[in-house]
Amino acid sequence: MSEVWVCQFRSCSRDGAEMVSAALQESAPPHIQVVPTGCLGLCGSGPIVVVTEDDCFYWRMTPAKSHRMAQEHLVGRSPVTEYLHPRLHPPGP
Repeated sequence: MSEVWVCQFRSCSRDGAEMVSAALQESAPPHIQVVPTGCLGLCGSGPIVVVTEDDCFYWRMTPAKSHRMAQEHLVGRSPVTEYLHPRLHPPGP
């Protein structure tokens, strides 16, 4: 089973991580497990969501962004590039 991690630590929690986690629970396909985590080391950029299978780090996630990411990435297998953390996924040429 693939996992999607959702940081629930201080700043991510303060910025709505619980709502992001709930949105992903609603939207993720059955073979994806949404897992709450502690700090992922990107404080101030959250809520952070990690699609572990593809090593994709999404930043500043909202419930609406989570629904879109679930459909396009988890179902359609195409990462939503504009939501990827730019420090970890620099834009290509």
